[in-house]
Amino acid sequence: MHRRSFHRLSLGVAAAGLGRPSWAQADRPLPMVVGYSAGGSADLIARAVGAEFGKRIQRQVIVENAAGASGMLAVQKVLGQPADGHTLYLGGTDTVVVPMVNPKFKVDWDRDFVAIGRLTTVPMVFAVPAGSKYGNLAELIRRLQAGGAENFTYATPGIGTMQHLYGALINKQARVQMQHIPYRGGAQIANDLVGQQVDAAILVLSTAMPFLKEGRIKALSVSDTARVPALPQVRRIGEEEGFAGLALPLWQGLFVRSGTPAALAAGYERALMEALALPDLRAKLLESGITVAPMKGAELRGFVAAQAAVYRDIVQSAKISTE
Repeated sequence: MHRRSFHRLSLGVAAAGLGRPSWAQADRPLPMVVGYSAGGSADLIARAVGAEFGKRIQRQVIVENAAGASGMLAVQKVLGQPADGHTLYLGGTDTVVVPMVNPKFKVDWDRDFVAIGRLTTVPMVFAVPAGSKYGNLAELIRRLQAGGAENFTYATPGIGTMQHLYGALINKQARVQMQHIPYRGGAQIANDLVGQQVDAAILVLSTAMPFLKEGRIKALSVSDTARVPALPQVRRIGEEEGFAGLALPLWQGLFVRSGTPAALAAGYERALMEALALPDLRAKLLESGITVAPMKGAELRGFVAAQAAVYRDIVQSAKISTE
């Protein structure tokens, strides 16, 4: 049998055996567009998951980094491609929030994208210097409610980031006014927190963990829907009085453009769920503070809608804008 014919037959048998559609353009790499530069958590997730996902759809997945505008450049790149399912978009929290804080970005998730599934969540931590007298967020809030909140500073990577929204949520629910100190990115924040140049900081867990392990900072709260296994003693925000039911996990999902054939999207969903079930993949990501948290496409769409309502309320209450 001719080699090329054998290759095509092998792909067809594999797809048929798994109850999937035949993978069109299987001889071409499949781009997965990521809105952040190489080396960050989103890039790590894309490369780790993309490799296993690609094995299951019989295609090589190529990560394309399109950094800028908190993911919006990547969104625009994907929306500029044909609506045929042959460009993937790995996006998440920031690209839902950014259009809320800067209306010049016109993205309608229900109209523009088909959700394939959620991949991961990454908790944020509200942290203070190691020598702080506060043992948890409740103690800090009681002190701030007694006065002086306007002189208490918290640092984030910038206006309109999820870290900013987390701080604004605390202000809103606790009825205090901590002073927001926006940085241009997060690289320097942990060091400035250790040096007590700010009173607190909101950091992603992967950034905070080395400092927490060394005892140089202390976590008062985590933003996720569950406690973090690496920090079992630290309460999640939803456990605090006045915050019941609230959570702000950073999350990443896989999407394709609306118009993608339903059979292809369903096949992608099955392949993604299989990849995310791999113990080695889960362990690899957990080492970096990233929790595999699968959701199928329909569930992810509902999750995004519910979270978007929380984001919108915070943005409007705090009058957050990057225009």
